[in-house]
Amino acid sequence: MIPDAFKKRYSELADDSGFFACLETILPKSFRTNTIKSSSLEIRERFAGYGIAIKQMPWYGDAFVSQTPEIGATLEHFLGKIYIQELVSMIPALVVKKELENASLVLDACAAPGSKTTQIAAMMKNRGRLIANDLSYSRIKALQFNLQKAGALNTIITNQDLRFFPNQQYDVVILDAPCSSEGIMRKNDKLFRTWNEKKIYGHSRLQKQLIVKAFDLLREGGVMTYSTCTFAPEENEEVVGHLLSERNAKIEKIQLPGFKLSKGTTEWRKNQYPPEVENCVRIWPQHNDTGGFFVAMVVK
Repeated sequence: MIPDAFKKRYSELADDSGFFACLETILPKSFRTNTIKSSSLEIRERFAGYGIAIKQMPWYGDAFVSQTPEIGATLEHFLGKIYIQELVSMIPALVVKKELENASLVLDACAAPGSKTTQIAAMMKNRGRLIANDLSYSRIKALQFNLQKAGALNTIITNQDLRFFPNQQYDVVILDAPCSSEGIMRKNDKLFRTWNEKKIYGHSRLQKQLIVKAFDLLREGGVMTYSTCTFAPEENEEVVGHLLSERNAKIEKIQLPGFKLSKGTTEWRKNQYPPEVENCVRIWPQHNDTGGFFVAMVVK
């Protein structure tokens, strides 16, 4: 049951009436080919042999969806040839794929449990250096396991608060910030019962500190993605707007042919955000049958 306060809040912002109905449907199972160990052609052939129907995404050839829950029981999953991951979670690394392919030093700032980290390592073709950092020591174990399973050999794990991270100039920084997680309600409906606006404001304060620090860790000309799995403008456009007020940053337009994206909002509850935040993208669940997400691409 979606809380009335949630409906009231997002009826002001959501693109259309299909938003709330979509949140009450089950999220399709999705996964990504781990190109360190396999190829999408091999995965298609293997799954056809199992009789498991999978659908390849036109906007990302290594991404698939399936209605079959046995995906996680396949040999390919056991061997790390595929990684079960939400489609929208693949987008932050995907939009900077070219930069990752040519990068020598990359930071995944909030890395655990490793969905994006393993994807980044694959895009880097296991070359260069990838620093995978996370504040939570308990989640580091999952990160380490997933990196080993994926065969990621270019990755160093660190366990630090990003706000106090040692100064170093990175070619690419991926900041998938801690958030109120509203966008994963299709996967975890318990979030409906614990949702409240106070969590949004607490996360927003932290995110503003994290995005400024992450930007400071970029070299001149470097690129950063800032992302959350939430709908709240306070955690999205407001955070990007804060960076623009504190630093000389540029927000790049994001294009993903074959995948519907919505512009960032420049106004929310009497708050005005810089016009550049329109270059950020919102992903509404009903548009692509996914979770909810927000991504900004920032250039220094």
